[in-house]
Amino acid sequence: MARAAPLAAARPALLPAAAVVVAAGVSAWLASRYVALSVDANYSLAWGGELMRGRIPDLGAPELTTPHPLPILVAALLSPLGAPGASDAYGLLMVLAFGLLLYAAFRLSRALGGLAAALIAVVLVATRPRLDFFAAHGFVDVPFTALVLLAGASAAEAPRRNARRALALLAVAGVLRPEAWAFSLLFGAFVLLSPGQAPVGGRLRPLALAALAVAAPLAWLGFDVALTGDPAHSLAGTREGAVALARATGPEQLWPAFEVGIERLVGVPVAVAGVIVAAWGIAAGRGRRSAFALAAALVGAGVAAFAVLAYTALPLNDRYLLVPALGLACLASAGAGGFARRSPVPIAALVLALGGTLPGAVGDIRETASMLALSREKREADTDLERLLARPDVLARIDRCPRISASGSARAAAAALLERDPADIPISRSPVPPTGALAIGTAPSVRRGTPGVTRQGAWALVDRCSAAG
Repeated sequence: MARAAPLAAARPALLPAAAVVVAAGVSAWLASRYVALSVDANYSLAWGGELMRGRIPDLGAPELTTPHPLPILVAALLSPLGAPGASDAYGLLMVLAFGLLLYAAFRLSRALGGLAAALIAVVLVATRPRLDFFAAHGFVDVPFTALVLLAGASAAEAPRRNARRALALLAVAGVLRPEAWAFSLLFGAFVLLSPGQAPVGGRLRPLALAALAVAAPLAWLGFDVALTGDPAHSLAGTREGAVALARATGPEQLWPAFEVGIERLVGVPVAVAGVIVAAWGIAAGRGRRSAFALAAALVGAGVAAFAVLAYTALPLNDRYLLVPALGLACLASAGAGGFARRSPVPIAALVLALGGTLPGAVGDIRETASMLALSREKREADTDLERLLARPDVLARIDRCPRISASGSARAAAAALLERDPADIPISRSPVPPTGALAIGTAPSVRRGTPGVTRQGAWALVDRCSAAG
């Protein structure tokens, strides 16, 4: 009877949690219909499938995306579902990651400015068209940012008590993107070395925290060594990819890329408001001063990480600014806390943020709706590719042709569907291959009447292996 009492008391608390989980799952399943995975996500699916089949993929082949350890591991675990099923499940996880990002923004803003700030932050983050685009195409930056902001929220709520939890979240984020390594090391040093913040409990806990702080870089380097033999493979490959794709790189591109990225992600008024609220919170935040300092440090570390990319000749994509941009959005939302304290500075900053956002709200909604419609079309085209490469007549042609190529947009997905290494399917330079080869490309790129063509919706296969015979 003594044991039954705690269980009975816990049941009422479990019901709301279960309802939230079910609602989140159903919502994610419905929203996943609008997810069309990016080329990067499809490479992860192809490589994960290779690993699950006991084969090490060739990550050193030309014109490949940067491999990220955790997405590849997740893809490997999903591969028994088959390539189409794994793709659907991966898309579902990306929608759930977007939900986790909104929850992380809620938690961080609530720690800074209370419930009203948290609700404003959720609306502000959820309605950013560029962020919605990243979520709808399965970019790893969405779950990465969710984990980093959630770690920041845990630290802001209780730096000492939640240190292990925050570092664990950052460790997981660190096998999605390497910028989390800096966050882990900085926060680990803060907890271990700051006066009055050092953890208690003897040597074991400091050692455990230090291990968590360095776990992600060690795991990533070990991943590169295991699959390529080169601990710096990801760094070198990303640099080569930036050159091949003519991405913005170098110190001279840092400020233009930063300015454009912040404008596209959250807008300058929100960013400026976030800086103002951060300064106010650190100067006059009283009991929440340390929370504002940690949030500001998170933003600063994110900006510094972006600067490091510039000075190491790595690409300066706007999605690499998601952590500082959304951190500033949470800080701007925390201006709502100024109403309780009757402070005009955070209130004015919040008015600036909302005043700079609301006039474009209708345009943002239209942009997001248009993007989702295009994403749904791409998803339908992805289904066409699945159907094309499942046809017995097409598979027979592929099996007897030693030279197969595909367009850049189809290469990774075709490799996953055919259970091949993407390195074995080079990118085709022409929709019509040379004699003795076979190419997979978009249907509009192949002229009507071209010999050896098999069409399936948005895609076409051109077989010139038969011409060799």
